[in-house]
Amino acid sequence: MRFDPEGEYMDEPLVDRVNFAKVITVLAITFGISLGLCGLTAVLSSQTRGSGTVLIFIGILELIVIGLSALGLVVTVIVWVVASIAAVHGGGKSDGPQKLFGDSDDSKSDEQK
Repeated sequence: MRFDPEGEYMDEPLVDRVNFAKVITVLAITFGISLGLCGLTAVLSSQTRGSGTVLIFIGILELIVIGLSALGLVVTVIVWVVASIAAVHGGGKSDGPQKLFGDSDDSKSDEQK
């Protein structure tokens, strides 16, 4: 395997280097928590009178987090799909045909061994 100056593997496709499922999970959890907190802030601000400046600041902060996590989800999914397509169609380094279900040693009969 070759390394680039930053120390990453050059031969592995992006899909294998980045764990997109974990990134999507973290962004989705962040989106859900900030959406729930934004709703709680809205309910709390409708119940209290007078201390609205702190709640407005918290609400604006939560809306920014919602927007950034939603944008991150969209961008990450697009990059994941493009990287998957590029890895399947662009990485033609296989020596032979690929098998969907490979033969394992346990499934072979004694005559084939």
